[in-house]
Amino acid sequence: QAPSAQPARSLPRGRGRAGGEAARLTGLLAAMLPALRGVFVLLLWLGLAAPVARANVNIDGGRSDLPGMKQDMFDRAQRDKKAGNQRASKAPPECPKSDKMSPFWGLAFVSGEVYVKVNASSDQCTKLLTVGTANYTTLTNASRTCGPAGEVKKRIAEDLSAVFFQAGLDWVKSENETIEVVTEDGTFEAIVSEEKWALQSECWARGCECEQAKSPIGRAVLFTCLAIAIGGMVWDTAKLSWEKIRGKKPSKHVECKKGHRMEEVKFARTHLCDICGKSGTHYQCSVSCPYDMCKVCYKTQKKKLKEDLQAWYEKHPEDKAKDEEKKKEKKKKKDGSEVDESGDEATKEKAESEAESTTKADSEAGKESKADSSKPDEETDKEAKEGDEKDGQEGAGDADGEEAEEKK
Repeated sequence: QAPSAQPARSLPRGRGRAGGEAARLTGLLAAMLPALRGVFVLLLWLGLAAPVARANVNIDGGRSDLPGMKQDMFDRAQRDKKAGNQRASKAPPECPKSDKMSPFWGLAFVSGEVYVKVNASSDQCTKLLTVGTANYTTLTNASRTCGPAGEVKKRIAEDLSAVFFQAGLDWVKSENETIEVVTEDGTFEAIVSEEKWALQSECWARGCECEQAKSPIGRAVLFTCLAIAIGGMVWDTAKLSWEKIRGKKPSKHVECKKGHRMEEVKFARTHLCDICGKSGTHYQCSVSCPYDMCKVCYKTQKKKLKEDLQAWYEKHPEDKAKDEEKKKEKKKKKDGSEVDESGDEATKEKAESEAESTTKADSEAGKESKADSSKPDEETDKEAKEGDEKDGQEGAGDADGEEAEEKK
C-alpha cells in the first residue's frame, strides 16, 4: 500500500500575519537605509557649515571691499571675524587689487623723499608733502601692512589706491575725479586717471627724468670708472699687439709660469719639480706660487734664457746699450754707498779715539789730583805724631824732676 499523505500543519491566523508585517518592515528599512545615510550626512554637513556661513555673511554686498570705499566699525568687525577664521601666517596678507589710477605724471624716490610731476607740461619735479592728507611716512607704513616686504615703493608708485585702502583713507571712486596734492610749490587739485598711471608705472624706477634723481656726482664717478676701465682695456690691447708684432724681450732671470722670479731655497726632499717631475727641489717661486724646480732644470732654463737674450741683443742692439747703462748706474750707486759707508766708519773711529783719549786724560788728571791731596794729609799726620812724641818726652822729664825733689 502507498503511504498515506499526512495533512499539512497550518499556523494560527494571527501569528502568520504578524510575521509577514515584520518581514515587510525589515524590507522597507533595508530599502530606506541608503537614503537615511544620505540625509544624515547632509544634516551633518549643514551643521558644520552653518557657523562659517554666518561668519561670511556680507551685509553690504561686498561694496565695502572695493578700493576707495570708506569703512565703518561694522565693516572692521566683520573683517576681524574673517581674519580670525584664517590661519595666522608669518608673511603679511595680500594687498587688495589696484584700480590702476594715479594723480601724478611722474614720480621719483630720492634720499627718503618723494618728488612728483603734477603738470604734464612741466619737466621739473617738486617735493611731495601730502596727497589726500597722507604724507610719505603714512603711505610707507600703510604699504608695509600687505604684500611682499621688498615692494614698498612699488606699491606706492603703482598701487596707490590699495595703499589708501590699507591706511583707511578716502580715495576717488571713479576716473577723472580730483584729489588734493600739496607740494613745495603749493596746493593743487590733481585729476586721477589711468593715463597718468601708465606713464608713471613705466618711468618711476628710472626717476621719470627728475633733476633730483639724476645725481651728477654719482654719474661723474661712474663715468670716471668707465673711462679708467676703457683706458685699461685699450692699453692692454695695444701692449699685446705690440708684443706680437715686435716680439717680447726674454727675461734675465728664471721665472715661474706667472712671471715671478725663482730663488734658491733649502733642499726640499718632498717637493716635486714642475718641469721634470722628480722629487727634491732647490728653487722656489719668490712669491706664494706653488712652483718648484730642481737644479738641473734651473740650469737648463738659465742657459736657454742666456741664449735667447743674446739673440735678442743681436736683433735689438739699442736694448743692449740700455741694459749696459743701467748696470753702470747700479755699480756707481753701489760704489758711492760703499764710499759713504767707509767714510762713516772712519768718522766713527775718529770719534771713538777722541773719546778714549779724553777719558784717559781725565782719568790721569784725577789720579794726580788724588795724589796731591793725599800728600798734605800725610805731612799733617807726621807733624801731629812728632808733636805728641815731644809732649810725651817733656811730660816724662817733669815727672822725673818732681820725684827727685820729693826724694831730696
